Amino acid sequence: MINYVLGAPGSGKSLIIPRLRRLMPDRVVLDWDALMEPAGDLAGAPIPQTPRTWEPYGRLVRTVVDAILPVDLVLLGVCTPAELADWPTGSWLLLDCSDEVRRQRLTARNEPDDIDDVLRDAANYRALGLPVVDTTYLSPDEVATSVVDRTSRAAPTFRRDQQVPKISSS
Repeated sequence: MINYVLGAPGSGKSLIIPRLRRLMPDRVVLDWDALMEPAGDLAGAPIPQTPRTWEPYGRLVRTVVDAILPVDLVLLGVCTPAELADWPTGSWLLLDCSDEVRRQRLTARNEPDDIDDVLRDAANYRALGLPVVDTTYLSPDEVATSVVDRTSRAAPTFRRDQQVPKISSS
């Protein structure tokens, strides 16, 4: 089974990955961004800043996911159910935090340039109506524990034959 964990930048995905791996030794925990640096080297351009690489990068991640399955997998990233509609069926969970905390986290990471875009993405993700782990006041250990709990008892949130909400690109 695959568990998708969606979260806009600053939600805490990267901080919980090592904790999830420790708490779920029987599952593969994969960060969508894990292959970006070597893939960017192959492409001759940084993946995040080069839109022409996004679709091939998604195919690369899909190839990795297909190789891992049927082992239980937790995939953390910024892709929505609509964007991964033709991927394996699985449960979805949203990591979220208040806009104020997200702004603080991104500023601390020296990523202030695109904060308004990130806040817009976060609002769009909230509108999807997915189950949420609010990371605003939780430690990374508490967030990881909550994700383990939620993914351990999760039923598929979206099926391939189900209409998934589209995010507007405003």
